[in-house]
Amino acid sequence: MAEDFNPRIFLMDTGPLITLAAAESLDYLLILDLPVIIPDAVFYEATSNSTAIGAADIAEWTQAHADQINIVPSQVFASHFWALTHSQVKVPNLGESAALEVARYSPFLNGEEQALLLTEDDKVLNGLFIPEKDRERIIVLSTHDYLDGLEKAQKINSTAAVYARANDGGRFASEKKAQKENHDRAMAALDAALRNQEARKFI
Repeated sequence: MAEDFNPRIFLMDTGPLITLAAAESLDYLLILDLPVIIPDAVFYEATSNSTAIGAADIAEWTQAHADQINIVPSQVFASHFWALTHSQVKVPNLGESAALEVARYSPFLNGEEQALLLTEDDKVLNGLFIPEKDRERIIVLSTHDYLDGLEKAQKINSTAAVYARANDGGRFASEKKAQKENHDRAMAALDAALRNQEARKFI
C-alpha cells in the first residue's frame, strides 16, 4: 500500500450514515481528514423523511462540514424526480444506482483515485455492484470494518460503544464485516490512510 494513500470516503448507501447519526458519531467519518462523497440519492434517502432516525442530524452535519463533504449529483437521481413528476415508475435501487454512477463517472472519483466505500448492504459487501475494472481502486468495507480500523489506531475508544449508542438511538445496525479478502484490504487501506495523515502533520 502506497505511503501517499489519500482515498475518498464514499457512502454507497444510507446505512453507515444512519448508524453513525443514531450513535451521535457522524464526525467519525471526518477523522481521516479525507474528502467524503455522498451521492445525491443516498443523501435524499437518508434525509427526506425528517422524522426518520438520524435524518435531521445528517442534514445539519453535511451543512456544517460542507468544506469536506461533497453531495454529488447523478443522472439517476434526476431521472427519479422526472419519473415522480410525470407519474412514471420510480428508479429501482435508487441509492445504489446513483452511487455506482458517481463512482464510475464523477470528477470527484475519477479513474486515478481510490475510494474507501462504506456500506451496510450485503450484496456490496459480497463483491457485487463493483465492476471488475474498478476493484483495485474501490475498497469495500462495512461500518464495522471502518470503526474497527479507527479503534485499532486509537482514534476512537470502542467500536462496541458506537453500536451500543446506535441501539439506544433506535438503530439496530448490521455489525457485519466485509468478506475476508475485502476486510484485510480495508484494514490495510485504513492503516495507510492514517499513517499518511500523521505524515502530513509534519509537512
